[in-house]
Amino acid sequence: MKRGEKESFCLEKVKMEMFSDLTNDALNENPHYNLDFDKNYFGLLEDERAEFVNIIREAKPNPSSSEFPDFIFADGFIEHFQITSSRHTHKGATHTKKESEFQRRVDTETKKLEEEWNKKPCFDSIRSESWAFQNPEHSHAFLMSSFKDSWEKHLESRKKFTGKKEIGIFMVEYPEVALAMCENVYCNWIDGMSQGDMREQEEFKEYRLSRDKELLTYIYGFRNEIKYVIFINLTRCEIIRTESIPYLLKLMPWDYAIYPMQVCTLATVQNISVPNPFVKGEEKRDKT
Repeated sequence: MKRGEKESFCLEKVKMEMFSDLTNDALNENPHYNLDFDKNYFGLLEDERAEFVNIIREAKPNPSSSEFPDFIFADGFIEHFQITSSRHTHKGATHTKKESEFQRRVDTETKKLEEEWNKKPCFDSIRSESWAFQNPEHSHAFLMSSFKDSWEKHLESRKKFTGKKEIGIFMVEYPEVALAMCENVYCNWIDGMSQGDMREQEEFKEYRLSRDKELLTYIYGFRNEIKYVIFINLTRCEIIRTESIPYLLKLMPWDYAIYPMQVCTLATVQNISVPNPFVKGEEKRDKT
């Protein structure tokens, strides 16, 4: 993607969930708010939810696309960054690197197969080829390291920013399917003691920032600089008001176990040849 496209695509995902009518360039007019989006707010009062909706309506890309922040609005900014739960260095995330290598291999070999299959057509069966990509090592520790490194780097850029920053928003994107979460309801459990349905476990086959007590506590330390955090994974987005984090933490009686999933990505190409009724040199012609 070109510079700015990744950031704009991420903000569009928020808008697609927030607004129910996006036809006829509705985002630039007056899109209808989707009431189901209220479940994505964490720690926002009614007036703050209205404020946030207006921010998303009004936010525009920074005319200086290579500079901080990515988006601006009347009273502040939105800055986007990605995080990873794989090992990362100054050269980037291991997951992103290996996934890109996998995709290049699939693209290259698919092109070769297309050429071979076109030369030797098969009319009576389906031919196929598959490739598999196994996730590299992932962990909550890697994710926290990536999150904090990116957070602090972008906070440094905020300090140098001379524009409006009364309302600071970080839009954090986690584009991987690698971590799962579940409540540790067995903490301090007396072995053999019945508990009825008092400890029904909440679990997710995805990572959710709203349930990560460690990172929420870390974020709270920057509540004077950043008012809202938009967290986006592949299936949902969460809007967290940093000032309300102590309240949110009280709503979670148990800690969450955050652990890697075994994920394998498959790519498949299939082919069957279809006879061409027009043989070269014998094309049907209109005799009228």
